[in-house]
Amino acid sequence: MELMSVSISDASVKRTQQERRAITRRQILDAAVAVLFRDGYSAATTLRIQHEAGVSRGRLLQQFPSREALLVAAVQHLATARMEDMRHRDDWPHDPTERIDWAIEIMWPTFHQPYFWAATELWLASRANDKLREALLPEERRLGHLVRATTDAFFGGELCARPRYELVREQLNTSMRGAALTYALDPRDPATDPHLHEWKLMARELLT
Repeated sequence: MELMSVSISDASVKRTQQERRAITRRQILDAAVAVLFRDGYSAATTLRIQHEAGVSRGRLLQQFPSREALLVAAVQHLATARMEDMRHRDDWPHDPTERIDWAIEIMWPTFHQPYFWAATELWLASRANDKLREALLPEERRLGHLVRATTDAFFGGELCARPRYELVREQLNTSMRGAALTYALDPRDPATDPHLHEWKLMARELLT
């Protein structure tokens, strides 16, 4: 009986430690994205992120031994969580034309989220930073697969089966990414962007 009590107690302690580590990890990742989004790559030092997260230096380094590993993990964590949430919506319209419009209206705001701008900071910085690029490239490829799968979920099986669907999907994602970058210089309301109408027309023409 006493051995069982000790075993249960040890398991509880271990679980509590794991929970604390997970909470600390999320705090650090959220802080890293916040600093990248607000202040840019050059300001996103481990010391700055440590202060933003409110954790000790030791706790941060225990979770992430390098700045590159931390920044890449932060963007991937937030983007992955957001994509997974959106993939499981169940309120899509049944009419193909309405579904196209909805899908595009949901895709476009994702290019204005903090994780998009944080990722953009890393993309630009990696051009002249081999270490960052080596850490970023495999994770971005993995995320790219998730982005495509999420886009497929937005459009649904019927539209995904259309012959020109993959063309539409890639055109939308690359065009939206490019259009979103202009907001760095000219901030405005994305909901009023004239591209929205054009994207819908293009997708309807190719898919219906």
